[in-house]
Amino acid sequence: MRNGTADRPGTTPDLVIIGDVITMDPDRPRVAAVAILDGRVVATGDVAEVRAGVPAGTPEFEVPAGGTVIPGFVDSHVHLLWAGRRASRVSLTGADSIAEVQRRIRDHAAAHPGDGWIEADDDLDPWDLAENRLPTAADLEAAAPGRAILLDRRGHDAIANLSALRLAGITSVTADPAGGRIERDDAGEPTGLLVEHPAVTLVRAAIPPPSGTDHRAWIATGQQELATHGITTAMDPAVPVPELASYADAARAGELRIRLTVMPLGSESAGFADLDRAAAACGLETADPDLLVRGPTKLFLDGGGSLGTALLSTPWPGRDGYHGNQTLSRDVLFAHCRDAALAGRGAGVHAVGDAAIDLVLDVLAEVDARTPIAGLGFHLIHAYLGPSRPAMRRARVLGVRVSAHPALQWDFGAGLADRLGEVRAAAANPLRDWLDEGVEVGGGSDGPGPPMAPLHGMWQARTRRVRGRSTPLGPAQAVSAVEALALFTVGAARITGGRGTGRLRPGGPADLTVLDGDPLHDDPEALREIRVTATIVGGRPVFGAVG
Repeated sequence: MRNGTADRPGTTPDLVIIGDVITMDPDRPRVAAVAILDGRVVATGDVAEVRAGVPAGTPEFEVPAGGTVIPGFVDSHVHLLWAGRRASRVSLTGADSIAEVQRRIRDHAAAHPGDGWIEADDDLDPWDLAENRLPTAADLEAAAPGRAILLDRRGHDAIANLSALRLAGITSVTADPAGGRIERDDAGEPTGLLVEHPAVTLVRAAIPPPSGTDHRAWIATGQQELATHGITTAMDPAVPVPELASYADAARAGELRIRLTVMPLGSESAGFADLDRAAAACGLETADPDLLVRGPTKLFLDGGGSLGTALLSTPWPGRDGYHGNQTLSRDVLFAHCRDAALAGRGAGVHAVGDAAIDLVLDVLAEVDARTPIAGLGFHLIHAYLGPSRPAMRRARVLGVRVSAHPALQWDFGAGLADRLGEVRAAAANPLRDWLDEGVEVGGGSDGPGPPMAPLHGMWQARTRRVRGRSTPLGPAQAVSAVEALALFTVGAARITGGRGTGRLRPGGPADLTVLDGDPLHDDPEALREIRVTATIVGGRPVFGAVG
C-alpha cells in the first residue's frame, strides 16, 4: 500500500487500486483504476479521475505489471459445505483400480481406529478403474471388515458395504423407495449400489448426524478454499434444514468471509411451507443479510449423465428401455414451484436430461399462467443433455435461467461419449446454443469433485477440452473470452442474487479479484497459467494481500 498501512483485522479498508481493471460494466468496460470507500466502489476510470473521487491520502495499491483486476468471481452452484467436509473423508480421486480404493479405505481405517463409519467422496466411474466396474458391497467390506462404509457418488448415488447395508436393514426383500433404486445381483441380493437420494437416504438414516460445530467448521474451510480461487459470492445448493441453521449460526458469529446464498433442499416429504418454517425458525434471513441470503428452493428431478440416470426422451443405450430416473413426482414438483412463486421466491431444479428439462418447463409454464415467474429466481440446474431448441426458447420466454457447469463436461465428457456416442456427447452442455437463444446463463462448478476454479471453468467453456482426450469435444459449443468471464461474474450473479453483482460499478459492493494475468487473453490456454493473487469482499481482503 502507498500512503497508508494495512487496516486492523475485521475493518474495511479504503483503497485506490491502480492497474488494468476489467469492470464488466458496459458503460466503462476497462479502466485504469477503481476506488473503494466503506466497502463499496465509489469511482472507476483513469487514475486522476479516481483519485479525485476519494479523500486525499487514501491508500493506493498498484497491480503488478501484467496483472488485472476483475469483479469477484461468482459460482452459481458449488457445494461449499461438502468442500469443507472433504478433509474428514477418504479421498478416492485418482484411484485407478478397486484394489487402490480398498487400500485407501484400509489406510483410513488404520489411521482412525474404532467402530465409526467411514465415508468417502467417490467421483469415479467404471471406466476409471482397471476392473471396468464399480466396487461392490463385498469389495468394500474386505477393505475394513466390520466397519460401516459409504461411498458418496457425486451427491446422487452411493455404494454401501455389507456392514452398512446390515445396519440400515437393507436386504433382498427391501422394496425400492419411490424415486430411488437398490441395485441387485442376479440372485436378488443388494450389490451395494444405491441409485439416487431416496435410496441413499435409507443408509444415511443409520449414520450419526454431524453436529452444528462440524457444519460450521466445514463452512469455514469451504469458504477459504473458494476464496483462494477468487470467488467472492457462492450459492450452496441442496442445503438440508440442519445445515440451514448452521449457516445462520455461522453468520451470527461473524464467521462468514464471502457472500453466500443457500438453497433449502425440498423433496417429496419436505414441502415449501416446511422449508419456510425452518428458515424462519433459525433466523436465516436476518442473521447477516449482507453476507447470507436465502436462495431458491433446490429440487432434484432426475439423475446424472455420468451416472447413466438422467431422464431422457429416448432409452439409454443398452438399458432395455430405461429412460433414466425421475426422483420427484410431477405433482410435488408443481406444488413446490407454485408455492415458491406465490411467496415471491423461485426454485432451482436439477434437470439433466432432455425429458427432465421439458417436464420442468411444462410445470413452470403452468405455474406462470397463474403467477408470473420471471425474476423470481427459477432456473434449470445443469440442463446439459440434449435440450432442444424449442425448450431453450421456452426458457427464454418464461424468464428461466440456466446454471451451467463447464467443469462437469471436463470431468466426464469422455465417459458420455462412451455411453451415448460422440455426437450426443459433443452436444452436451450446449453453452453456445443457450446463449444464442437469449437465455441468461450463469457459470458454476458443481464442486467438489469437478475443479472449482472459475478460471478452469472459463478455459473449458472456451476450449471444450475434456479429461482423458487430446481433442475438444463439441467445439461448436465454445464461447468467447468475454462470454466466459461473464458466465462467472454477471451471469452467475443473476442466479445467486444477494448483494454481489458481478460488476465493478460506482455504488456497488467492492467485491474484486486480482489476477496475475489477463483472463480475456486471445489464447484460452493462458487461463491455465493465471493465478489468483488476492480476493476482496466488501473491500476486505479474504485471500492474499493488496499491499
